[in-house]
Amino acid sequence: MSKATDPPNIQSLLTSCNNVFPRTSKLPSQSPKYWVKEKDRYLRQLLICDIQQDTGRELVVYFTNFASGSMISSDATDLSEVLDDCKTKNVDILIHTPGGSVDACEQVISILKLRLPIGYRVIVPSMAKSAGTVVSLSATEIVMGVNSELGPIDPQFSGIPAEFIANDPNASYQLQQIANNAILRMHKLARNVVRSGMWKDKDEEEINKLIEKLSSTQSYLSHGAVINVEEARNLGLVVNYMQPKDETWKKIWLLFCMYDYDCRQLGYSKIFEGERISLLKPLLSS
Repeated sequence: MSKATDPPNIQSLLTSCNNVFPRTSKLPSQSPKYWVKEKDRYLRQLLICDIQQDTGRELVVYFTNFASGSMISSDATDLSEVLDDCKTKNVDILIHTPGGSVDACEQVISILKLRLPIGYRVIVPSMAKSAGTVVSLSATEIVMGVNSELGPIDPQFSGIPAEFIANDPNASYQLQQIANNAILRMHKLARNVVRSGMWKDKDEEEINKLIEKLSSTQSYLSHGAVINVEEARNLGLVVNYMQPKDETWKKIWLLFCMYDYDCRQLGYSKIFEGERISLLKPLLSS
């Protein structure tokens, strides 16, 4: 005869379920119908709060829907509004972007530097390419995981490297000058942010070598080349690598997946978000 087993403690099972994200023991403070309408945002912000408890730092998200074709553009004011709600100066910026113009990138970095003068970390769960890499270089540290990638920072014109145009004898003088100026602008910006960020103690020769490697078409041969955590460390960047099984990284990756899904399903090109503030940019209608 088989031995009888004690029945499970239902109350303990229910209690354990209540402590698993995204459930809590408290009902929302918002009205039920409003909470349901905004539930995707509230669930993301619950996870932002969980990550902040793990890191001891405030988290601001700057997320771009790659499928929308959106780039870094007039984003500085939206990012600034979310930063305005931060209670401390210890802030992490989670960034996902394919890049953008040099001028727009400079504006974003200017806002970050002025609002967070003691420095900030950048978290790259997936991709911060091109100008997004320059934003990452402006941080004191880049947090990366197994899926994270940066990229070369050579300016492009409709997918053509500015370096090719500047050296093309068949291109018009005006076009050559525009391309050359774009290269000089990116070099200057990247050099300045590295010097004031994670490479404060490096000499000019080391900084120039880094910028030359990142911005020359001869280094990686493709603007979409992957600079993963190993390559970032080989370049001498200050990188904090989180293992896939790290509990905090698992929350960061879950948050990334929530933004990626919500942007595609709900029609957002960009989201700027903190634990309380949320600014959404809809997809442009065709």
